[in-house]
Amino acid sequence: MAESSNQPWKVIYCASRQEKKVSAYLSQRNIEYYLPLVKSLRVWSDRKKWVEKPLFNAYLFVRPTEAERDQVLQVPGAVMYLRYNGKDAIVPDKDIDLIKRLIEKGYQVQQQDATVHLQPGDLAEVLDGPFKGEEVEVHYHEDEVYVLVSVEGFSNSYKVNLPREVLKLKTKSKHRDKSLW
Repeated sequence: MAESSNQPWKVIYCASRQEKKVSAYLSQRNIEYYLPLVKSLRVWSDRKKWVEKPLFNAYLFVRPTEAERDQVLQVPGAVMYLRYNGKDAIVPDKDIDLIKRLIEKGYQVQQQDATVHLQPGDLAEVLDGPFKGEEVEVHYHEDEVYVLVSVEGFSNSYKVNLPREVLKLKTKSKHRDKSLW
């Protein structure tokens, strides 16, 4: 990732499976970008292999100067800026930092389909890790505990697996059907 400006983070939409190529072109042009990559086990009929894949399919974060803004779209594979209220969508620095910390700490992070409606769970305080001190919404799935995190300016939610021992119950949900403790 090139470090060049103090501009706000923006999101570009890339052509299918072109995120890594777009990031390489941006690097050659010294335009600051961030492509969050996560390791995933791919299984074929004859072998298994760990591969790095983008956390957000078809999306890449960029931090261009005003002069570089249009250059970003000239990169092969870059399609358009994600827009919100007629302007380029802005992602706060704190959200980019959170994504970086989650990946660094090795939490299992998976992009969630924003169209899936999840019922609200309990509210809990995180006692340790990159979410320490945060109030999070807890959801359950077959004895697995995870929290959903939303990033402002980006219409996605993320599933993060957290151990039960780092969560302290704050408020019980009205829809609660399984006991966490």
